[in-house]
Amino acid sequence: MGTVVLLPAAELPATPFEPWGDQRSIAGGLVGYGVNTYVVPAPEPADPGLDLKTATAHWVAHIALNLTQAQPIKPILLVAHGAAGQLLPAIGFAQKASRRPVAGYVVIDGQLPKVGAADWPDAPVTFIRTNNANDAASSGSGTLPMAGEVEPQDPARVAELRGWTVYSDADPVEVLRELFQN
Repeated sequence: MGTVVLLPAAELPATPFEPWGDQRSIAGGLVGYGVNTYVVPAPEPADPGLDLKTATAHWVAHIALNLTQAQPIKPILLVAHGAAGQLLPAIGFAQKASRRPVAGYVVIDGQLPKVGAADWPDAPVTFIRTNNANDAASSGSGTLPMAGEVEPQDPARVAELRGWTVYSDADPVEVLRELFQN
């Protein structure tokens, strides 16, 4: 494994913004274990007038430019949180175009990419649900959806159904270190 790349939170229109508070502590924990780690700096806040497609393109371009400048040791393990998880295929394609191989994709407490890209995923995908996410899920109202409402799908269950590796109640540093060593 070359470098674990921690992507910034994605601030996209019509998508709840979830800041990634643990990103620096995860990076510090990985570095403490001797894992090559690169934290992509957050982009400037998106113009509130942008549509989702344009805001997504700006975020992906920001990531691609930063990785080109940083030249992390190849291959890279892309790690996303929140809404950034759904953008992993676009980042993966940009890295493939840059001839930077992706060893794997990791989503931590985040949204999953939509199915549809014929040649994605091109590397293993891992979903990590931390203790924080489990606490938030268990503190919900516990009520069933009303008639006509759609119950939100559990991303860990969806990831499992897709055949991806799922860790629950997991420490991201330990899981990423394990993935890095394999």
